[in-house]
Amino acid sequence: MGKVVKAVVGVAVAVGIAVAVPYLAPSLAFALGTTTAVASAVLTVGMGLAAGLAMKALGFTPKVGAPTAKNGTPTIYRQTIADSNIVYGRRRVGGLLAFFHARRVGDDYFRYFVIAVAGHRVHGVLRWFLGDDEVSVAENGLVTSGVYAGKAWLWFERGMSDAEAHDLFVAECDGKWTVHHRGRGIAKIYAKFSLTDDIVQAGMPNITCEIEGKDDIHDPRTDSSGYANNAALVFYDWMKLPREEGGFGAYSDEIPDDSWIAAQANVCDEEVELIEGGFEKRYTIDGLIVTGAAPDQVRDALVINCAGTFSNIGGEFFMRPGYWVPASAHLSEGDLAGPITVSAFTSGNEIANEVQGTYVEPAANYQAAPFKTQAQPLADPRQMDLDLAFVTSRSRATRIGRIMLRRALSEKTVAWPMNVAGLAVQAMDTVQLDTPRYGLANYAWTVSSWKMSQDFGVVLALREESPEVYDWVPSESPALPPHVPVARPAPIPTRYPDGTAIEDLQPAEPGATNGMTAAEAAALAALDADAAAAMTASAAALA
Repeated sequence: MGKVVKAVVGVAVAVGIAVAVPYLAPSLAFALGTTTAVASAVLTVGMGLAAGLAMKALGFTPKVGAPTAKNGTPTIYRQTIADSNIVYGRRRVGGLLAFFHARRVGDDYFRYFVIAVAGHRVHGVLRWFLGDDEVSVAENGLVTSGVYAGKAWLWFERGMSDAEAHDLFVAECDGKWTVHHRGRGIAKIYAKFSLTDDIVQAGMPNITCEIEGKDDIHDPRTDSSGYANNAALVFYDWMKLPREEGGFGAYSDEIPDDSWIAAQANVCDEEVELIEGGFEKRYTIDGLIVTGAAPDQVRDALVINCAGTFSNIGGEFFMRPGYWVPASAHLSEGDLAGPITVSAFTSGNEIANEVQGTYVEPAANYQAAPFKTQAQPLADPRQMDLDLAFVTSRSRATRIGRIMLRRALSEKTVAWPMNVAGLAVQAMDTVQLDTPRYGLANYAWTVSSWKMSQDFGVVLALREESPEVYDWVPSESPALPPHVPVARPAPIPTRYPDGTAIEDLQPAEPGATNGMTAAEAAALAALDADAAAAMTASAAALA
């Protein structure tokens, strides 16, 4: 439905409610034994809810985009109704301005702010920023560095379940912030500014901080809960989070057992060499999820940000981060239930020989930055763009880009129809094929999909896989594709061979050459004569 049509329908619904309520209210009042005013209110709310459902069916529900690295520097914002944030790992955050109060004491002016950062408890604050400048904050909250030193105070409340109202705000906000304003379960910033001439001239800054996020993430390896940014642990924490709290809302029987989660968490915790030297964890998730985002988009973003694969197997949600899994089964021709289909090349938008994209760079105030383009130089470039919203390491972003490129270049696929023996194979398994056909036995294959056929057989979709896909040599990975110079056309000449300037060309006269040589003029005259003879012959034929 087009935007204009939706707008017209929306206006029509609103007008319909406004027109209908005055006529229906007296009847409802008589039936309920109440006043017309109360009946009008009931009708307005009830019809408004019904209209809301109708508007939702027409596609009027507000949509929040998938997590992206391109949101820019975090900010504080005002909004009447807003989604909350889920923060995983280490990230700089702003938030919703939930409270503002202006106060005057004699000749002194003060401003008070409360900023909701996340809709859950977090591990704590690491650094403070006013504008783009990092500032130091004393234990009593006083800012001790930068333009606002001595004239600003910052406090952070983690969102504890037993949090109490901030004493200073209760005492100084003229009853606007009371002991009942506790904000339990909401991580928040308290800020106070003294409006001296210097502060007024500097302007009110963007108040943000770097925090370590959600700290109740379960780790089956230790059977404990706490702060973690391990990609596998974060993924399953979010999958289990209720839908009304911004998670996927998976039931407990849809989550794999602890041994699977522990194995994937161990992979994510492996040490991998950095491009610039040193080591980092293989995969972490450091980012922010808006609770109104589509769950499938968030899930896919979490999977991509650890170069992973995802599948629903037997009603359970399995996610495996990107790493080499040795073959667990050998499939023989004796178990085939039909002809195989082999494709040597990828088709459509899956083709890519160049991977580029962005990640979030902490050193650039947590703004988007490009990672090193990964490419296989070919005559026909096909690009893949990655938006790594949960990656805060240039080295990890480059490594993920390299994995995605190698996967795209592993183009061979096989459709392998099996008898009931295929029931022992699962999606995401790595297998080998015991067949001499087409050299298929020389490759490893990952099961990209698994489905039952009408005769109760199993059809496996296999994709080429290799340990080289996940190899990582930092010294070779940052290389950009070689520059291919583009041939430039020769400049348009401004003179004829005899030196006559083109702009000085005059209308042709009998015997005039206009810069042509005698031979060129004779050839042109012969062409003119041939054209005139042809026109004469055509006219005679038509007559």
